[in-house]
Amino acid sequence: MKNVNIISFISAKGGTGKTTSVLNTAVALAEMGKATLVIDMDPMGCIGFSLDRKDTEWEGLVDHFIKKVPASDVIVSTKIDKLHILPRGRLAPGDVVLYEELLHSSRILSNTIYQVIDKYDYILLDTPSGLGMITHAVLSTSTFGIAVIQSEPLCFRTTAQVLSFLGNVKDTTNRALHLLGILPTMVDRTSQSSVTVHNTMMHSLPGLFESFIPRNNVFAEASQFGIPVSFLPGKRTPEITRYSQLALEIDSRILELREEWVRDNSFPTKTLI
Repeated sequence: MKNVNIISFISAKGGTGKTTSVLNTAVALAEMGKATLVIDMDPMGCIGFSLDRKDTEWEGLVDHFIKKVPASDVIVSTKIDKLHILPRGRLAPGDVVLYEELLHSSRILSNTIYQVIDKYDYILLDTPSGLGMITHAVLSTSTFGIAVIQSEPLCFRTTAQVLSFLGNVKDTTNRALHLLGILPTMVDRTSQSSVTVHNTMMHSLPGLFESFIPRNNVFAEASQFGIPVSFLPGKRTPEITRYSQLALEIDSRILELREEWVRDNSFPTKTLI
C-alpha cells in the first residue's frame, strides 16, 4: 500500500481561516498532481458553505455513517480531476450529539477512510473549532496534524493548549500521529499586534511553516463567490499563490519526515505482499 498522508487541520478557536486553508491547500495539492480528498468533519459543514452550497444540498459523511450509504456514492468530484470532496452530509441540529458520540466511541471514521484510501495521495480533514470529541477522533485517525494559529494575541495564547492536545492524542491513542507544522493565518502587516505575534511565532515555535497566510480581501472575495482563491479571475497576485507555496512546503516536509523515519528504522520499509 502506498503512503497516504492523512492530515487534520485543527484550531482552538473559530475564525482562524482553518476551513479556508483546508480547501485551498487541497486545491493546490491537486493542481500539483496529487490525488486529494477533503473530508468535512465539522458539524457546521463549513466546507459546503465555503463553496456556496445549501446546508442540505449534498449527501455525505453523515449519510454514510447513519444511513449506510456507500462512501464512494457520497464523494463529490470537482472540476479539478485530482480533487474530491466528502461533505458533511445532511445533519439535523438535534443529531449533532449522536454524530459526536458515534465518532468518539467507534472506529467508524478510520473504517471509512480505509474504504477509499488507495485512491489518494492526500486526505485533508477539516475539524470543528475547539479541542473536543470530534477533533480527538479525527486526530486519532490521522498521520499528521497542522495547528492553525491566527496571528493575533488571543489565538496565539491558545497555542500551548493545541500542541498539548495533539501530544496527548499521540501518547494515548495514536502513536503514528505527528505534528506536521504550525500555520500562521490572517497575518496583517498593517497591524502592529499582528506583526508582533507573527515575529514571536517565528522565534519561539519549532515547526512553524515558512509559508503564512496574510489577511487580504482576496480570500473574502473567493468566499463570496464560493470558489477557491486560485479560481479568482485576473492576475495571480502573491496572495493567491500563498496556498501553492504551502502545498509545496507540506509535500517537501512530509518527504523529509518519511526519509528520516526510514533512516531511524521507525517506519516499515518492507511489505509481505
